[in-house]
Amino acid sequence: MAKQRSRLPTYGAAGRLARIVLGLLSRPHGWPLTAITEELGISERTLLRYLAVCRNELVDAAGRPMVEVVGQGAARALRLVEGGPAPDAGVFEAVFFYFTQTVLTFLEGTVLKDGVAGLWERLHRGLPASQRTRLANLNKKFYAVPFAAKDYRASDEQLDLTVRCLIDQHRMRVDYQGLLGEGKVHDVDPYTLVHYRGGLYLICYSHRFRKTIWLAIERIRSVTKLPHRFDYPAGYSPEKHTEGMFGIIEGPETAVELLLLGKETTAFLSSRRLHPTQRFTPRPDGTTLLTMTVRGTAELATWIISQAPWVEVLRPQALRDEVAERLRAGARLYPAAPKREPTAKREAGTATPGRPKPTPKRPSGSSRKSHDAG
Repeated sequence: MAKQRSRLPTYGAAGRLARIVLGLLSRPHGWPLTAITEELGISERTLLRYLAVCRNELVDAAGRPMVEVVGQGAARALRLVEGGPAPDAGVFEAVFFYFTQTVLTFLEGTVLKDGVAGLWERLHRGLPASQRTRLANLNKKFYAVPFAAKDYRASDEQLDLTVRCLIDQHRMRVDYQGLLGEGKVHDVDPYTLVHYRGGLYLICYSHRFRKTIWLAIERIRSVTKLPHRFDYPAGYSPEKHTEGMFGIIEGPETAVELLLLGKETTAFLSSRRLHPTQRFTPRPDGTTLLTMTVRGTAELATWIISQAPWVEVLRPQALRDEVAERLRAGARLYPAAPKREPTAKREAGTATPGRPKPTPKRPSGSSRKSHDAG
């Protein structure tokens, strides 16, 4: 029995099919089905009928469909089959790679940055001349602003050997310096090199402490590769190791409630993924309750202080007390200057009446940049 062909589209449908194909040419990594239905103003059922037509009619010389649906559920997307007519694919992949490279500017002068730069040069040289022309001025079109990034130019040798031991699963001996200069020597099995807030850290198993620890790369004074290789633990993953932590300093699991003062604060913070368990609950008085369950509050306390005076700790009490004491200690560094009375009132011998201070508003415009960077 001959295979029944899908119903051919009308002129209006043909126009929409053409828009789908043109849209795929500029989206080499796929176009979500939900986005297509919204863009064309059609139902999902109609789109699926269009896709059936495309699979039957839009084929290569061997009769293979040139479009495919990838993903599952709400994440389904339509894309051109690899090797299909996607003239922009090379350009977009090069741009994505270049932008990733800009994020690594803090690694300048290290083997990691040199390796990425070498990959970029080979990728750029391999593009057709017409595509290389389109990539002019990428250094102006894509840029990353590092925030308090660490300087690793003096750590290149240690970083190079650490990466080699990490890849080859070699145990390594590390002379590690503490914050104040004291040090310890560890024999460690390197598990993961982590980038966190402009810094590099090594998650490793310390045979000295018999547990998994974090080491800051810039505080590693020397590295020696040991002859012993180790088996990478099957049950370990960086996701599991850091799960629930606010930052990288571990502590007991704690339920936290924070009060966000004002709609601007809520809008500012709710646009960010502060923690996987975060939940924002608006309240009738215009404030918002932010709750989360974290594994350790050391870095959370510092972050809350950076958001003063727009975030208040409600619970736990220990965290509230710590934040309050640190804020009071900071305020003592800035004693209030004596108030000067207006000249006219001083001459008249009258005092300036006190006025209650309103709650400070979040900075707006250019003055807010320092807050947005946190």
